[in-house]
Amino acid sequence: MVSRDKTMAAEPKKGRAPGIVWPVVISLGAVMLAGVFAGYQDAAAEAGRTPPAPWVGPLIAAAVGLGGLALYFRRHAGWFRALSPRQRRYWSALGLSGIIGGIIGGWMVLDQETGRGAADLFGSGALSPNFAVGASLLWAGGLAAGMILYHRAIDDHEERAWLWAGLAGWYAFIFPAPIWWALHRAALVPPVDVMPLFLFSLLVNGAVYLWLKFR
Repeated sequence: MVSRDKTMAAEPKKGRAPGIVWPVVISLGAVMLAGVFAGYQDAAAEAGRTPPAPWVGPLIAAAVGLGGLALYFRRHAGWFRALSPRQRRYWSALGLSGIIGGIIGGWMVLDQETGRGAADLFGSGALSPNFAVGASLLWAGGLAAGMILYHRAIDDHEERAWLWAGLAGWYAFIFPAPIWWALHRAALVPPVDVMPLFLFSLLVNGAVYLWLKFR
């Protein structure tokens, strides 16, 4: 059985690698543009005019954001072409995950009513059915596609870091979840909320993964 490469850094790269700053700026700009459309829609409704359909603003903002990202990465096409097939799958998986996360995050912000704060955004559970269904499909489909690409691309070192990080994240869930459940049954704490448990396990997963990968 042929073993995989020991490290990704051993493979030569050519050209200038794309940075993270401009993709973040472009993504935030697209979200702000969608916010401008949402503000215009509210103003048109208050003025008695017929506002555009709710999906027009997010669609235009998504097109502008994706177009900007495409132009940016086109400038670094030489760097991408110089990568090995495995490295292309690796960066494609990371890029796909980032795009899916950005779409869901931006859509969630736009889905909220005017004047809601961050605590309401993440804690009230007031989401529209369209967002709930659409975000669920994006999350499941994007995560499945990204994980397939990622596991086909990683080397032995990163696979070990990923597996141990996944185990640590699982421990971070199974330890507090029954405790919270038992304390709630005794009326000592609020009802069990899966999202804080998910975020805690995700933080532990990320910390262990980064420590094992870059130590």
